[in-house]
Amino acid sequence: MSEVKTEEEQIEAFKAWWKKNGTSLVLAVAVGVGGYFGFQAWQTSQANHLAEASSLYQNLTEAASDLDKEENQKTVRFIAQQLADDYDDTGYAMFSQLFVARIDAQAGNYDAAVTALSTVVEQSEDAAFDAVANIRIARLQAEQEQYDSALATLNAVQQSEFAGQVEELRGDILLAQGKRDQAREAYESASAAMGEGAQHPLLEIKLKDLVKG
Repeated sequence: MSEVKTEEEQIEAFKAWWKKNGTSLVLAVAVGVGGYFGFQAWQTSQANHLAEASSLYQNLTEAASDLDKEENQKTVRFIAQQLADDYDDTGYAMFSQLFVARIDAQAGNYDAAVTALSTVVEQSEDAAFDAVANIRIARLQAEQEQYDSALATLNAVQQSEFAGQVEELRGDILLAQGKRDQAREAYESASAAMGEGAQHPLLEIKLKDLVKG
């Protein structure tokens, strides 16, 4: 998978990666475990299984395009539960929890959102997906003023492509704790991680405010 720089790009990368590789992965497992005997029937069954999960996930993402509508929120929850119950071996079930968490967070149900995101961390075998979930967990913890927990969660994110996001959020948390010098250092690290020439006006404002102070 190519390097991604934002959470939304990671989501799109997952969908593209799974559509490209999901079927071939499960078929490879079948060859290794079951041999050729009965393989054709198994292949057809698994192909249908993946197609059903893919169709459900597509419906979920369409509903998730406008989560301000209560009807769409209900649709996302219903499909996510169906994926968890019947297609938990496909990857779609795990990733649908990001949308469930978004709904809960928007409603102020932070504990429920953290639970959904923790499911992603527990089930994912991809470090980048873990990073996306942990960054969102840290944001929710910060919203609840659980600052030490939020910082600990951020420490679990080691992927370099997320360094800018991690350090900026770390700066926000440290600033909320009144640790201005440490916050400035985190913002400077975030700016360096994002690279020269990158446009991040909000981060620049945060840095300037601390320098003035």
